[in-house]
Amino acid sequence: MMLLGKRIFYIEDDLKNRMIVQTILEAQGAVVDFEQWGFPEIALRKMLRFRPNLILLDLMFRNQMTGYDIFDAIRRQPFFNQIPVVAVSAADPAMEIPKAQARGLAGFIGKPLEIALFPQQLERVMSGEHIWYSG
Repeated sequence: MMLLGKRIFYIEDDLKNRMIVQTILEAQGAVVDFEQWGFPEIALRKMLRFRPNLILLDLMFRNQMTGYDIFDAIRRQPFFNQIPVVAVSAADPAMEIPKAQARGLAGFIGKPLEIALFPQQLERVMSGEHIWYSG
């Protein structure tokens, strides 16, 4: 149970992806919560109540918003300044990893996820490492 008691918040608008991640992380002992980011104020309040150790963030959303827009909104909240944010995305890693690094994310993990590696990758990020994994 590598992630026992860790609180991980996942911002993702695709239900299937949320269910996959929840299953993987809960099997490793993590407490997981989600938000689609339809209403940023509600999402931020929900995150504050949840008090995550790590935030996972998709980069592609249906509503003209990008994961980078959401990252900026998260970072404007002082409470979240020290919490690592990792992009979990099917976007082209060659394009997105440099953007994520420049923006200050703690990592990029490409979809489809490697189920055996994913919990280890997240544990490493919560231990202070940066992960840049294209899958």
